[in-house]
Amino acid sequence: MTEPVSSSLLTCRDLIQSIVAAVDARDVYTAHHSDRVAAMAVVLARVLHLSEDDTTTVQVAAFAHDIGKISMSDAVLRKAGPLTDAEWEEMRRCPVTGYDILRKVPQFQRVALIVRHHHERWDGGGYPDRLKGDEIPIAAQVVALADVYDALTSERCYKQAYSHEKAVDMILHGECGSFNPLLMECLKESSELLRTELQRSEYDRGFRHETRRLSEEILHREALPREDRAQRLLDLERERTAFYAEQRGGIQFDYDILSGSVTVVNRYEDPVNRTQKLDFDKGMGLTFLSGKDRRKLLDAIAAATPEEPDAAFPVLIAVDQEYRLHRLVMHTMWSRAGVRHCVSVVGQITDDHARLQELMLGNVNSDQPEALLECLKGFFDIVRLVDPENTKVLSLGKDGRLTEMPGTCHMVWNKSGRCENCISSKALARKESLNKIEFKDEQAYFVMAKYVEVGGRGCVLEMVSKLSDGRWLDMGGRRMLLDRGSNFDRSAFVDSLTGAYSRQYFECFLAESEQVEGVVMIDVDHFKEVNDRFGHLVGDKALQSVAQSILSNLRQTDVLVRYGGDEFLLLVPHIRPGEHVIQRVREAAASARVEGYPELELSASVGGVCGVHPLTEAIRQADEKMYQNKAERKN
Repeated sequence: MTEPVSSSLLTCRDLIQSIVAAVDARDVYTAHHSDRVAAMAVVLARVLHLSEDDTTTVQVAAFAHDIGKISMSDAVLRKAGPLTDAEWEEMRRCPVTGYDILRKVPQFQRVALIVRHHHERWDGGGYPDRLKGDEIPIAAQVVALADVYDALTSERCYKQAYSHEKAVDMILHGECGSFNPLLMECLKESSELLRTELQRSEYDRGFRHETRRLSEEILHREALPREDRAQRLLDLERERTAFYAEQRGGIQFDYDILSGSVTVVNRYEDPVNRTQKLDFDKGMGLTFLSGKDRRKLLDAIAAATPEEPDAAFPVLIAVDQEYRLHRLVMHTMWSRAGVRHCVSVVGQITDDHARLQELMLGNVNSDQPEALLECLKGFFDIVRLVDPENTKVLSLGKDGRLTEMPGTCHMVWNKSGRCENCISSKALARKESLNKIEFKDEQAYFVMAKYVEVGGRGCVLEMVSKLSDGRWLDMGGRRMLLDRGSNFDRSAFVDSLTGAYSRQYFECFLAESEQVEGVVMIDVDHFKEVNDRFGHLVGDKALQSVAQSILSNLRQTDVLVRYGGDEFLLLVPHIRPGEHVIQRVREAAASARVEGYPELELSASVGGVCGVHPLTEAIRQADEKMYQNKAERKN
């Protein structure tokens, strides 16, 4: 009996993913390298105005370009020093091995050719077939350039990473082999675009997930027979209508996975802007969601199946400049022919703030107390019933009966004994609601303890939320709380040279902040020239002087981060009408001086945005404006 087409396709897909996973397991560098090469290849393909189909093929090929390394020995794959002639010969066989693996899959014929030829060079000096000029497929040339760029900008055990500028300069001057002159012109013209797009990609996109989704699209593009498509479209529309009919008010969205676009109907917007269709895969659309909630949505979509297509979870959305708890409900819709894959996601976001208030003001004495507790778990990180007198956690059965759980209630805080400030004991004794802040592993939590009665037994309902999610503290308040916490080591998160917060501090505590109104990128002008002319010691003093001058002109709630070598990131939670933040920063940098060097005039290129979300997109746009400012000032 002939194997069904759908079954063979699924087998091929799983085989390819299994091989890639095997390579990744042997060489961690290869995994991340492939992701980054895929990201840059897509940017280059779009600069070259390749079609979407060709761009998709390039992205998949870039992800799989090192798949032939599965055949290499560990001794060669992980060797830190120079390779011998025999080892180089083994290395040169990898593209052919990758080609042989992929060409056996009919849907991957073009991908296989790109993998085979991505080490060819324009002058014929590459391998394995010594192709030259236009004999090399343009898609393979794109992957080759992306591969070389990432090798230069990545740190290896035998070399330091080159900067973006140095890598581009080396490629343009022929230090990394010969490339298509047209491709070199594209690289030269789009250098800054590449920098900003790749930086954005690091924080805002999961290229491995995206590429595998696109590989499935290639495999299953014709999974739906043409004669059935009209009927399936009608069925999908009925499914969509049925979902919305069960919802009430709020924000509606419809995410088309194959096109990457999302249509949003937002009742919080004015009628003119209420309905929008945007490119969700490029970071637009649903921008009222925080980065954390956006990832929560993408994870829920990835976890959905045709058998379990629905998911629901809480999100925070700003309404009239105040963050309110909402509930997001989504429904995934699937193809019905061949290997099933998700084609669309519809969702509804409704305000649950009022509902939460009702729950908090009410009592757990209800006909279904277990259902009420499950509802509360949608709003808080921890929800539990405790008996503080006996330090026990209570389990509520469906019959409404309470039973004591093994262990003690204070174990959740990694404590061996009763909490010194047990507000649950006080809430039980006073029969009221109390709050406190608790620290665990350098993380702050807000704890609410409410006296309740279940089945005639008095106990305490504990509800716990992380302070870092923006629910209880704004960015400035959280910063001050952490600064004053007894377990917070300030020196670990403050740049020792400039006094600004470190990149580590930003990534640990601020990267997912929802409450940032203004974002400013700052780059010290001519810093390399300062180092070359006066020495690195004076360069350090100059950088220190600029940072201190900016810090002295900030408000307590503003946060300055040393984002890179001579780059700073300024986060401004609130901007008053008529306030000129960029001008203030620029003037502060220009006023900086280095003692003993009156001839050294300092300045900074500055770019900023206001009201852009998520934060990753705001940083990307601010960075772009900063480089525009730098270019304008050069002219």
